[in-house]
Amino acid sequence: MDKFGHRLENLREKIGYTKKEVSFKLGFSQNVYGAYEREDRRPSLETLVKIAKLYNVSLDYLITGREHSSRDTQDEKTLKSIISHIKNQGVEHPYILDWDKWKLLEEKDIEELNAHFEWVVEKAKKRKSLQ
Repeated sequence: MDKFGHRLENLREKIGYTKKEVSFKLGFSQNVYGAYEREDRRPSLETLVKIAKLYNVSLDYLITGREHSSRDTQDEKTLKSIISHIKNQGVEHPYILDWDKWKLLEEKDIEELNAHFEWVVEKAKKRKSLQ
């Protein structure tokens, strides 16, 4: 597994930034980012989040070098299948995929949605069994 500093260097070079450019993008003085690559300094959690966003990688990858877990991969495959199924049913822009709407929901709202979904699925099962 790559060391943290080496991972940072690879990510930076992949995008084509200099250490100085990354330092300025993150709001640091010129040499701070280079110290992270050399592992002379350790970034704070806040800085790790900024770096992960800059390079469009997960914190897990940034810190450990591991890609997404197999569970994440399976969840992604499942979500893609669900989205594909919804679009195959003729819904081009599913309301259910609007993140801004989900952010408004509280736990009780999610429970209500889940109960409604289960009810709709049961109706579909009954309808299919009658065919």
